[in-house]
Amino acid sequence: MAAEALILGVERGGNAHALIEPEPGAVERPRRELEEIRGRVEHVEESLAELGAAVKSIQSQVEGYAAALSLYEQRVSRLEAFHKAASMIGGWKAQTCLHSSNGVCTLWRLSREAAEQLHGLVAEDGAGVYRVRVAKAPWFCGLCPLYQRA
Repeated sequence: MAAEALILGVERGGNAHALIEPEPGAVERPRRELEEIRGRVEHVEESLAELGAAVKSIQSQVEGYAAALSLYEQRVSRLEAFHKAASMIGGWKAQTCLHSSNGVCTLWRLSREAAEQLHGLVAEDGAGVYRVRVAKAPWFCGLCPLYQRA
């Protein structure tokens, strides 16, 4: 403690007299606090390193998802073009086909399961048979191999 004491004095007969010195324990308390702060900083640094690794892992996953999404976007784009073409051709076929009556195809019969999958695009005739509403789904006619001009 003597070495850490701030000694301001006047020499009298070769002895220095302490006129001012810190409170006992006052020098040790900042050291303890400094060590506590160092410990907390080390903990924060470790946490940041872990977070950095987690962010890199997530970034890698996101990049993988972005690549897959790009592939699906290309596929969907091609399917949309196919759907447009089938709908354009089917629109003409639906208007000119022998099997089209009031916007409903009378050639094809659908099972209940097929009718459920095509919900909103199906009509039920008087005999309880499910049929495609080609007025709402012209692509169906575009894909039909049994078209007959009326």
